[in-house]
Amino acid sequence: MAVINPQTFFRFAADHHELLIELYQHRDGITETQLLQTARRLSGEGSPAAGYIAERLLALSFIDYAPHATAQYEMTRPFAELMSSLLREYRLTSVEVIRSYFVAMDSMAAEMGEAIAKKDGELLVRAINDSSEHVERMRHDSRRNRDEVIATAVRVKSNQERVPPKQRYEIINRLWTRYLVPLRDMIDTEKAMDAALDCMERTLEAAEECFQIDGAVLPMVTMGWARVRRLRRDVVLDFRESIREIAPLYDELRRENALARGASYALELIAKQGLVKQGLPQRLGLCNWQQQGLFSDSALSAYLLTLQGYVPIRPRSLRRSSATAARDHLRLDDFDARVAAALPIADALAWLSEAYPDMLLGTLLRMYGRMHSGRYGATGFKVDAQAYPIRGATLITHPMSLDRRQESGGRRQESGGKEAGVRRQETSVRP
Repeated sequence: MAVINPQTFFRFAADHHELLIELYQHRDGITETQLLQTARRLSGEGSPAAGYIAERLLALSFIDYAPHATAQYEMTRPFAELMSSLLREYRLTSVEVIRSYFVAMDSMAAEMGEAIAKKDGELLVRAINDSSEHVERMRHDSRRNRDEVIATAVRVKSNQERVPPKQRYEIINRLWTRYLVPLRDMIDTEKAMDAALDCMERTLEAAEECFQIDGAVLPMVTMGWARVRRLRRDVVLDFRESIREIAPLYDELRRENALARGASYALELIAKQGLVKQGLPQRLGLCNWQQQGLFSDSALSAYLLTLQGYVPIRPRSLRRSSATAARDHLRLDDFDARVAAALPIADALAWLSEAYPDMLLGTLLRMYGRMHSGRYGATGFKVDAQAYPIRGATLITHPMSLDRRQESGGRRQESGGKEAGVRRQETSVRP
């Protein structure tokens, strides 16, 4: 494979950065037709043809042929990792890959020990360079994992796409079980990382003692030792920050998921066995509460629609009082004074008819009853009944007389009143 000129590579990337970003979004590959259409759409005036751009993408190793099709392309792994680092869109590195770094570091520590035993400075420098490559790769993978875990936690918390609790729990649970828990076990329990790094540090200490007067080898040993210490610090820090971000969210979503699964199971049992058989009122102390008389939304909306365009009208004016209502009104204090001035009255009904010629028949009879109450004086009734034509009707009754209240004749009037009270039951009205 020919060497690619970095200047040509980055100049092409600068001229076609929009195309490269869109190709990065097609992580599953892009067909040749889609590639040419995208190149034409993003090309400006005076740009090369789409076919030439596709050939340059292949020649500069931006893309490569997909393994399962000849007319489909995918972005090369080195450039995809560069794009993910630039766009902060990382893919999680599994713990198995990180563990393989420790295995490789054990092998390289053994190679360093062999170089120290032989006092072979060149072999030691090559082994240190190889180990530094693995150390830096592991450190960057750990940092990318941390950034991706935090970004995923932020997306799940914001939940802008309205993902159900079950799916959000599955996302966080996958991060927890596949990445964080194995890494925690490797750091805290098995001590795989500490064992590998301790072995590497002991080897580098021995190399420093062996080549302490070698001005070419000693700086490489010191740099390798610093890389190992930084790796230990960064891996633990990344793990702690990831746990701090994920653990509360994991517990919260686990509770929500357990509640949702429990509610779904309870609803399934209720649908199959019925509500009474579950005994929920006895278990939970539920009370029955029912709303009645509430307007439905549709009925209320329909009523409000009928009010559109409503224009209020003038209220109806109050009717004037009729002559009949005016005649029917009578002040009782005036009536009492008039009756008291007219005492004694030989015939109360005849007196009422003459004193109030416009009084209605119903009011006249009520005033007749008021005169009979005894408040004006003693009442008496004649033995023979008499007919009274009043207001278009004929009243038949025993004439009632009223006398002033006297002390000596009180008992006589009272006895007469009792006798008249029996006769009063015979009073009738004939129209």
